Amino acid sequence: METVNFIEKFIIYIEDHLREQIDYNEALYDLGVEPKSFITIFTSLVGMTPYEYQQKRRMTEIAFELYEGHRRLIDIAKYYGYRNVDEFKDLYRRTMGISPYDTERQIRQLDLLERITFEIVPVDSPKYPTRTVYMDSFRIVGITQYFSINDYSREKKIAELKKLEKDGVLDELLNYNTGQVKGIILHERVIRDEMELMIGVSSLDATPFNETYTESSDFTIFEGMGRADELIEDIYQYIFRRWRFKMNRDLNCNFSIEVIKSPFNVDYSESKIQVWQSLE
Repeated sequence: METVNFIEKFIIYIEDHLREQIDYNEALYDLGVEPKSFITIFTSLVGMTPYEYQQKRRMTEIAFELYEGHRRLIDIAKYYGYRNVDEFKDLYRRTMGISPYDTERQIRQLDLLERITFEIVPVDSPKYPTRTVYMDSFRIVGITQYFSINDYSREKKIAELKKLEKDGVLDELLNYNTGQVKGIILHERVIRDEMELMIGVSSLDATPFNETYTESSDFTIFEGMGRADELIEDIYQYIFRRWRFKMNRDLNCNFSIEVIKSPFNVDYSESKIQVWQSLE
């Protein structure tokens, strides 16, 4: 257990110095650890050396930044320590297999690496990482369906999502994902005694799809990894059975927002999912 705990701490060290050139021998000696034996154990548990882990995590974060599109390529490259942009573009292509400029369109095909953790989480720790943000109303474009409130269920929502995925509609929608929220969005609200479900993307573009606008609100965003159908249900159970009592917050349940961040395969066991809970 001590070895696993130390590897967890060393991963945190790498994450804290992700943009820097790390001298692993020196860092481990400073921590009182013999580098060769530790790196052997690290590699056997993590599946790559500390250096390989750092490089893959750095490129993953860069890929997400390119996908989000909030900063210029030259600024992203410099932020992560690459002073020569042309050399960075060549390295990115060799590492990720595509040009940086193709990332937004092809991110689903990339072999990305989320932070690895071996940490044992205490039972009183939050089950899902959260952050609270204020978000102005934003536009969603997509496919709208209406259901009788008495006949609606999360199973029907997931079934609609899978149908759009099978028909290639999700891929088409992602071509218009130019708004501030990246990913496939599921937006529900009650309209005249019916449940309105829109599956779409945040977009600034003119599109052939329906459109709606979210409410401006303070949101607590809950994030996890798993199958969309199972994870979304589990996050809501956590919000209503545990989190809201512990935090003593009033919730706005007039609408709901869920975001499938990546990858965009509904049945994938490690999809990155967000539930946006509006606060009163």
